[in-house]
Amino acid sequence: MNLSREFNPVPKPTKQRKEKPKPKIREKRPKKRKAKVETFKGRVIPKAKDRTKISKANYNRMIEEFGDCCMICGRTPIEAHHLVFRSQLGSGNWRNLAPLCKEHHTKAHRDYNFAEYLRQERAERFGPHFWKDKYTLFKENLIPNTTTEAYEKFMLGEEEKQWASIRENGKSLNSNTCADS
Repeated sequence: MNLSREFNPVPKPTKQRKEKPKPKIREKRPKKRKAKVETFKGRVIPKAKDRTKISKANYNRMIEEFGDCCMICGRTPIEAHHLVFRSQLGSGNWRNLAPLCKEHHTKAHRDYNFAEYLRQERAERFGPHFWKDKYTLFKENLIPNTTTEAYEKFMLGEEEKQWASIRENGKSLNSNTCADS
């Protein structure tokens, strides 16, 4: 005897439930924090990322000053190398840039002594502040304001001091020019 065929239960009558409106759950999004704006003597100092970028004008000025080939071997194409690295707040100014081929650019990042040699060579020509931008000099109270005129006046003064020192000591700077191909 198979009871499964005979047993047909009837479901209980149920009331239709009214669906309760679901409470609106707001997604918890992290609050956007406003970036702290750095100011010094009432001047807004841009973020380091913006201060260390290489602008087209600075890249072209670097090529005008140092040539469009590697400073070491004379090869092309070149890459613009920050002598004082961006991570150390080395500016994107042309005085802090060096045209290097890929091989020497890689070497400058891997070999500390080579990188230090390049920095020392640039410091001999432009002075110890060659890698700084106008905001760094302003924060160190070396220039009165953040204008380009005040910055260039200071940098030209530093360069002139270096040339006077070279004339006095009888040293000569190596002028790197591209090999004529």
